Amino acid sequence: MRSLYDFGLCLLALVLAACSPGAAANPLEAQPAETEATNRPALDVPRIQIRVVEGRGEFYNSRSGEPFVPRGVNYVDFYRAEHGGYEDRLMATNVYDPQRVRTAFRQLAQHGYNTVRIFFDTCGGGPFCIGNPAGTGLNPAYLDNMVDLMQIAGEEGIYIIFTANSVPEHGGYWAYFDQQIYSADARFGFEDYRNADWLHPAGVEIKRRFWQDLMAGMVARDAPFEVMLGWQLTNELWLWKHVPPLSLDEGHVTISNGKSYDMADQAQKRQMVVDGVLFYIDEVAAIVKEHDPQGLVTVGFFAPQFPHPTEIGGDWYVDTAPLIESEAVDFWDFHAYYDTDLSVEQQAENFGMPGHEEKPVIMGETGSGHAIFPSAFTALSIGLQYIADSCAVGFDGWLHWGYYPWPEDLDGKPWTVLEEDELMLQAMSPAQQPDPCVVPAQERANVALGRAAQFSSQLAENPARAAVDGGSTPWNSGNYPPQWIEITLDEATVIQQVGMSIEQWPPGHTRHQVWARLEDGRQVLVAEFYGFTSIDGRLVYRLPIPLAGVSAVRILTLESPAWVAWREIEVVSAPAPEAEACIGQALGSAPLHRWPGSEQPRASQLSAGQLALLDGRDNAADGSQWLRVGGGLWAAAEDMALSGDCESSSLSGQPLPQMVAVTFQVEAPAGSGPEIFLGGDLRHPGIPPWTPWSVLLQPSGNAYRVTVDLPVGEEIRYAYNLGDWERVERGANCVETAPRSLVIEAGPMLVEDVVQNWLGSDC
Repeated sequence: MRSLYDFGLCLLALVLAACSPGAAANPLEAQPAETEATNRPALDVPRIQIRVVEGRGEFYNSRSGEPFVPRGVNYVDFYRAEHGGYEDRLMATNVYDPQRVRTAFRQLAQHGYNTVRIFFDTCGGGPFCIGNPAGTGLNPAYLDNMVDLMQIAGEEGIYIIFTANSVPEHGGYWAYFDQQIYSADARFGFEDYRNADWLHPAGVEIKRRFWQDLMAGMVARDAPFEVMLGWQLTNELWLWKHVPPLSLDEGHVTISNGKSYDMADQAQKRQMVVDGVLFYIDEVAAIVKEHDPQGLVTVGFFAPQFPHPTEIGGDWYVDTAPLIESEAVDFWDFHAYYDTDLSVEQQAENFGMPGHEEKPVIMGETGSGHAIFPSAFTALSIGLQYIADSCAVGFDGWLHWGYYPWPEDLDGKPWTVLEEDELMLQAMSPAQQPDPCVVPAQERANVALGRAAQFSSQLAENPARAAVDGGSTPWNSGNYPPQWIEITLDEATVIQQVGMSIEQWPPGHTRHQVWARLEDGRQVLVAEFYGFTSIDGRLVYRLPIPLAGVSAVRILTLESPAWVAWREIEVVSAPAPEAEACIGQALGSAPLHRWPGSEQPRASQLSAGQLALLDGRDNAADGSQWLRVGGGLWAAAEDMALSGDCESSSLSGQPLPQMVAVTFQVEAPAGSGPEIFLGGDLRHPGIPPWTPWSVLLQPSGNAYRVTVDLPVGEEIRYAYNLGDWERVERGANCVETAPRSLVIEAGPMLVEDVVQNWLGSDC
């Protein structure tokens, strides 16, 4: 998986710790993992096989002969590891929960899903993971859990793709690799583990040993291989473009197959990668087939960067077209997310799929991120069409990324199927959408997609239409506030929600208004957002009662430290409501305050006659009554004339959390530069958690300062950094420090901190 945003997974694993080769261990040959006799109930599960029908490969049920279409999820389950970061530790020996697994698999099966893809080695280091912590080979208890999970899958009607991500830290594998790669006569033009893990003889050898140990352990446990849709040799295979040997332009390099290639010849360099990858696949696939002769083998990739240029993959190199017809691979797993800079047709062409239909291709990872789409409604609207379009270019199965919502303090979240009341779990399910190649009608959908957009200004490379095209390119006005963008809907529509994905640099205080133009020409202020916002954040307002008759929606930005821009804007439709939204009309100039009470800070105002949607009611300390305008600002009830259903529960909600100004002032080492950032979990809707650059501090005298409105009573956690977590603060003597914590008090706060050192420069 490599989209334009980072899902927070190191080297495409599900690991937030450093992903470097593991610590040294005994490099002796591993023995088969110990096991005890099992007494599991026999499964009655037909194997899934592959056949070619009219020139096109397809999966089929070997018992019934019916075609089999893989549809499901990447089943990822995060736990906090010993190092403090998150890892997908689904089968770790200290947290494995078979009942949790069974509940999830049963829920998937009840919705018609049939496949899960599982990373079996992302718990790679530590006493509870797959590598043997006390010697060579693999952890017997971990393999027991793998087999138990296979049994559960069979009992619940779910097939599995087990995918490797790397090689375990423990078990002696990397010790052998280090002995080989770091000896002068064995380097063959390699600098370190990068690229050598795929092309150097030692890299292929440790993967052979790992898979030999895995498959032997499975056989020893009489694992129910019939539940396996596929054994995936690696999640995503890629190389470093700017690391030897790919970075070399002279000399000869000998790789794992024993052949030498001239680095001055670009054609030979490309062939070196192709030959090396095919050699690795052949070697490891043979081990799988030896132990599971009916097993299907696959390999995963994200899209190459040619022929269509793309930012997918960054500095990593992928070349799949020359691999397509590899005899060792039964089907391919090509990952394609629908929030990138390529269409699904372009991704298929980059993969080299056109003209090669004999092998099935699944989209083993697909989805979108919180940083790109404002809500799961947009993810659903775009995802349904994207998957339907992918049928025509050769995809034969789809696995969503992923199942459980990600931890709140984990950066780079995807829209998972359980989020927003299981929206995508249900709407994308085979039960509701039997044919994935046909887009079903949706009662609630993003009706702004692809609609006409008017604007105050735009950059040529960031036009207004980019804000409603479902892609990662933002609209950018190219200027400071006031700026606006207006989306004209196809027809008068009932709207339930408006959301915006933030494209703003630098971070800072902003004020945005959302206006709805009704079919009778009236304009209604639907929401006003006032507060601190940052890139990768989202502003979303859900109306308590949908607003009917909306023909256009305008986003007006009145305050911002940056040029006004949005990555994506959504307008979510709804069925016709039984009640009528409560609308207030300003009787005169109506000030809008941050909280109920005329003494509270004033943030905005309505002019006489202007309309605003109302969604709350509260009394100030002096007993006066106040009405909440959508988004959280408050108007005195005496200033507003009401119409619509204003006596319903929609207008009796409690006030939003009270916010208070918190000033962070930090002293930092000399030479820290012009910018310091604060990242963490600030409990603020406009500030994405644990994004290192989300809050910018500016120099102020001998310190750096920023003021942010934060919710009273919440405990926040944060750390200072220089723009990324590789340059985070460190304590005296460069010791690692835990995140700072702070409980937000009722009044304005000044927080004075000191940074003693920076990782990467002082340490």
